[in-house]
Amino acid sequence: MRAAQWLHRADVIAMHAALTAFARRTRSNIHFGVNPRPKQGDAEEHAIKTVRCVWCDIDNVGLDEARSRWTDAGIPQPSIVVSSGSGIHGYWLVEQDLHSPEDHSRLGAMLPCFYASFGGDHVQNLSRIMRLPGTFNYKEARNGRPPRTCTLCVCDPDVRYPLEAFSPWFEQAERGPSRMDMSMPSVTKAGVSPGEARSRNADIAELIGRLQIPSRDRSRRDFAVICDLLRLGLAKENIWQLVAGSSKFESAGRPYFDLTITNAERRLCLDGTSARRVRVST
Repeated sequence: MRAAQWLHRADVIAMHAALTAFARRTRSNIHFGVNPRPKQGDAEEHAIKTVRCVWCDIDNVGLDEARSRWTDAGIPQPSIVVSSGSGIHGYWLVEQDLHSPEDHSRLGAMLPCFYASFGGDHVQNLSRIMRLPGTFNYKEARNGRPPRTCTLCVCDPDVRYPLEAFSPWFEQAERGPSRMDMSMPSVTKAGVSPGEARSRNADIAELIGRLQIPSRDRSRRDFAVICDLLRLGLAKENIWQLVAGSSKFESAGRPYFDLTITNAERRLCLDGTSARRVRVST
């Protein structure tokens, strides 16, 4: 069994015992794609053809706190709720699958507004992967944190919502900044035009998306992404906030990140590359 392996849902069920035993031995995390992939290995945004839910990730909260936040924001309770071991995931099943690029674009623009209303995670891409209930969360296990169970708290597949249930956030997205301006850090350097800022934020989003793609050498891939983020001018703590929940940064924690970014900064110095330092607000 390989560390990076894509499986059909039927195979996950059939191999559950073997998968969890492998994960326990290697301290590996098991995830699933929120939206189905047309074929094995599809991890890019454009590969998503069908969307069946609205979803969210709230870090460092319990179930009661998450429910309170959704209620205060005027959001109906999710069809499915998962305790990830370090936060809460919510899934609102929609009445009709979304297939068109236009629907996907509208949803993608809405999600940052939706997340912002209750303090959700900063990553909202359609190709998002989440923890699989019935497995263990090995985040920071190498730093001594005991594994935590990822458990299914609520599952009511008959509770489905029309897209109109999310109208306030669709309307907010139509009135406000673009998806990329809201979901990623905004460049605030004096003299940077709005167009340049949007372009840079799009570059940041594309780089973070690379960390979701399976790789045979994650350390090498992570290093390349960090180098490119430094070249864009992001500061160390901003980069940590962006990558902490992805790839080996999630499982190996801050020491791995510190080592990776130190080596990346050395590489840029050796290459004579000067990072374009800008202030980033998150």
